[in-house]
Amino acid sequence: MYDSVTKFLIETYSADYASWLLGRPITMTKLKPSELSLEPIRADSIIFLESEDIILHIESQT
Repeated sequence: MYDSVTKFLIETYSADYASWLLGRPITMTKLKPSELSLEPIRADSIIFLESEDIILHIESQT
């Protein structure tokens, strides 16, 4: 149950989560709801930020 709620919140408010975690406004985000194809890497969704100097990885486990 919590996993679905957490995924929904992060997918719906991806820019807000990124801004909150990074402590600065994020102007552009793109959410790709897909799994990565390489094993053993898996992700429910990936948020891409328009930034040259930052990578934000959010892992949620419930």
